[in-house]
Amino acid sequence: MSRESLGEVTAVTGAKVIPLRPVRKVQTFDGHYEMGRVLREQGRLDEAIREWQRAAAMRQEHLDVRLDLGVALAERGLLGQAEACFRKAIELSPRCVEAHYYLGLAFFQQGMMERAVQVWTGCLRLEPEDYELRLSLAEAYQEMGKYRKALGQLDKLLSLNPYHLDALNMKGLIFLQMGDGQQALRDLRQCVDLDPTFSRSHMNLGIAYLQLGFLDMAILQFRRAVRLHPRNTDALFNLGQTLAQRGELEEAHKHLSLAVELQPGMLECQLLLGNLELFMGHDAQAAERFAAVLEISPHDSEALGAMGEIHHRAGDLEEAREYLQAALENDPESASHHYSMALLLKDMGRPSQALVHARRASELHPNSAEYELLLGDLFLLRGKRSAAREHWGRALSLDPTLEPDALDRMGTRRRKRRPF
Repeated sequence: MSRESLGEVTAVTGAKVIPLRPVRKVQTFDGHYEMGRVLREQGRLDEAIREWQRAAAMRQEHLDVRLDLGVALAERGLLGQAEACFRKAIELSPRCVEAHYYLGLAFFQQGMMERAVQVWTGCLRLEPEDYELRLSLAEAYQEMGKYRKALGQLDKLLSLNPYHLDALNMKGLIFLQMGDGQQALRDLRQCVDLDPTFSRSHMNLGIAYLQLGFLDMAILQFRRAVRLHPRNTDALFNLGQTLAQRGELEEAHKHLSLAVELQPGMLECQLLLGNLELFMGHDAQAAERFAAVLEISPHDSEALGAMGEIHHRAGDLEEAREYLQAALENDPESASHHYSMALLLKDMGRPSQALVHARRASELHPNSAEYELLLGDLFLLRGKRSAAREHWGRALSLDPTLEPDALDRMGTRRRKRRPF
């Protein structure tokens, strides 16, 4: 029988206690460095960082430990500390391409694109044929909106490797951002032709079709992307979103639900799924969805606004007002939140306050027939029939399909003549 107490191990044999030496961890550079690598492979990143920090303190001139430590710190989001590690690595080995690349990546992840470009441009002088480096530089230019420079880097990469799928995909997406849809489609179709099994090419081609308004073609490509990579949450999200636009609500719900199951923290998907459930009349399900979003992001205005709408539907008017007020505090320029608040205040018997929000909604979104109808209704409640008719007429001019509603409000619907 044995026990451990305050770092000292003792063995008990019968009535006699035999003290043993305390167990000591290996205190060498190699011990800490190798232990860090083992912990990293086990997914125990924080412990790996601590071991590598100890190793780096023991051997200040060791290059690899700086690189490994910097990458791990960056993965933890400690980008300032990661940057310091990569700078130290460059001091130790000024021509180390890997150190320069990671330093640029640390700047890129902090949104410091100009500094990333500066580092990567200098690094290319050390290794002009590094594909990953040139691709990263193109992406930085793309983020900066310098599309021609990005295309220049991609063309150089493709001159070295004409079938580089990542470069061809990025090139197609840049042409799409530049408004050249036809060139984007040509490049992205080429990607699919070169390797029909590459899921990302199908997804990017689907995005191009979607932005150009070809919903059916987009759905086809997103389906192929999901078939090739069934657990790719981006592909599932894109397919679900496009199916919802197409009106295929049940199938959209299935794909979006799977995406959320695989990645619960995917807030954009959670919000889309909640709005879809709200549209389908599944208010209780939607409420759970938006509550989950608010647990992760308590100030998400879209989720707050949706919860306000759900409580409004349920007749919990005061609860609805609190949610909508919070939504407006977080996003005061949201036309939809002002509109929802106006509808709520109207139902609460406060037409004057409702009018303030309805006017603001209309200012933010001046071409909404829906908002104009509400303004007309609120002016009527305040006894201003002339102003009400003006807004109803504007709603009708914005959306002729509202003719029955608008004419009923104005009292000018044509009556059928009696046959003689």
